[in-house]
Amino acid sequence: VSTQSTGPRAKFISLGTRLFVASTSHIWELFLTDRVYQVDALTKLKQFELAEVLNRMTVPDYRTSRDPNYLARQRRLNVEAAYHEYLQKRYEKSIAHFLKTDVAIDHVIGLFPDLLRTDLQEKQDYPAEISSAIKLMTSSDKSKGYEALEAYLLDKRRDVMSLEKELKNIDMVKTIIDTSLLKCYLLNKPKLVASLLRVENHCSLKMCKKALDSSKRYEDLITLYMSKGRHEEALEKLKALANMQNVQMHDLRGPDPTIRYLRELKSGNTWELIKQHSGWIIELHPDRCLEIFTAPNTVSNLPYREVVAHISSINPALALQYRERLVEVHNIRTEEVETDLLKTLIAEVVQKWSLAGQGSWEPGSEPGLLGEMRGKLLHYLEVMTKYKADDILRLIPTAVPLFHEQAILYSRLGPNDYEKCLAIYCHVIKDRERAEEFCRKFYETDKKIYYKLLKMYQDPPSLETLGLSRFNIPQPFPNMEAAIAVRVQHFRHMDKQEALALLPPETPLADVSRLLGALIKDTTRHKRQNQMLKSLHLFDNLQVKSKMMEAQNDRFIVSSNDHCTVCNKKVGAAAIAFYPDRRVVHYGCMPQEG
Repeated sequence: VSTQSTGPRAKFISLGTRLFVASTSHIWELFLTDRVYQVDALTKLKQFELAEVLNRMTVPDYRTSRDPNYLARQRRLNVEAAYHEYLQKRYEKSIAHFLKTDVAIDHVIGLFPDLLRTDLQEKQDYPAEISSAIKLMTSSDKSKGYEALEAYLLDKRRDVMSLEKELKNIDMVKTIIDTSLLKCYLLNKPKLVASLLRVENHCSLKMCKKALDSSKRYEDLITLYMSKGRHEEALEKLKALANMQNVQMHDLRGPDPTIRYLRELKSGNTWELIKQHSGWIIELHPDRCLEIFTAPNTVSNLPYREVVAHISSINPALALQYRERLVEVHNIRTEEVETDLLKTLIAEVVQKWSLAGQGSWEPGSEPGLLGEMRGKLLHYLEVMTKYKADDILRLIPTAVPLFHEQAILYSRLGPNDYEKCLAIYCHVIKDRERAEEFCRKFYETDKKIYYKLLKMYQDPPSLETLGLSRFNIPQPFPNMEAAIAVRVQHFRHMDKQEALALLPPETPLADVSRLLGALIKDTTRHKRQNQMLKSLHLFDNLQVKSKMMEAQNDRFIVSSNDHCTVCNKKVGAAAIAFYPDRRVVHYGCMPQEG
């Protein structure tokens, strides 16, 4: 294909297979040129679209052709077109041509500076004008080129993932693609960097770290470390950033980023990392540090003893808070945790008791930290169930009057020790209300507990008998007023004959009268209730009999000409049945009726 000016009055003359063109001064002979030669000629003339059309005409069907010569020409055509568009700074069109070829990925990426490693960049073989254009690329051109390259990299990233088993050096190819894509995002779309790093990626740690550091994209750098399992480097970087005053880095200042990172750890050496990198937070931010050890996904997997030892070595007061959080928030109530918590609280209470001085306070209302600690101790003794009460009892010193705590612990030992609880409530604490509350609470466990309360007031055993002699408390003495009150108020929960038989001969008649009056009043009340119930039952019985009589008197006549409502035949002399709504059916039709 060529163009030639022939001037006016040119004429075409055909002689056989030869074609001539004549003008007033010239004669030309036209030859048919091979299409392959024309494709090469048009390519040199930068007529790429026409060259592609002619190249397709060299094979029967270009869509399905596997002719190696055709494919080689098409590849060369696309590469030349891509280079041409690149030199014209039409980068999107250049990339579109490269996508039609099998040119090596690193060769395409190398067209844009600062993406490949130096050794890979030096291996690329470009035409001289292309190499010169790469060196002279401006910042604006670089930005446009990176943006065009993003589509190419994403396309190749999908191809590589689908052809993973067929490609050689697959890991290196993935690294080149992901690293280059990250650098493109950094220049034009920095917000997309995190989304790339949060999914499975093959970014080069060394190159991406350098790029992110120079761009001050520290959050993305931490994400990169996490995606590569480089937790120690990430945590060291977070510690360094924690005290930075750069306003742009406000999200990475303070302990929060490190706490979040440690809480989200899922590696095999989670505890070692937490132990190594939580110390500065425990020391500088004691109000926040426990969040590290109580993350929902790790709290039950961390070694309890080692965590307590680690916290205690830096801030012993936090160990108590850690145990409390395990019990209250995460419901981790093992015997070990509960025993340690109670042991710590008892030690705190005993230590602060000597500093509080003498005074009369309700348990838990003592001044200062003593009241707070004792309140917690009483609370946990009540609500926790896994600890061994006898072990905790041995921890309570005889010199400190923790009688409320002892009463709770004796109640946990079972019915055989209920008398010790009653002795403390009745004769040491001298709180009748608590004693009666104790009886109400454990009445179902021990039906004779109210009788024990009565005896505890009327005829209390000695401290030696109760096993309380080691504590510095006075010997109990009878309290007849309280004993009479128990008889009067709780005789329903006792054997009345036993309660009356326990009355001493010297009991004042007024007390006996009060007791008997309560018994007679209760008996009368029960009698009236029973009479009322009897009347109600009698009324119900009469109603039932009346309804039965009505049912028995109900009748209707059935003749042999009546029809069965199921089969619609006459009932005749067959056995029949009827329903309350007076429908008549053959007895044999009843199952069909359903």
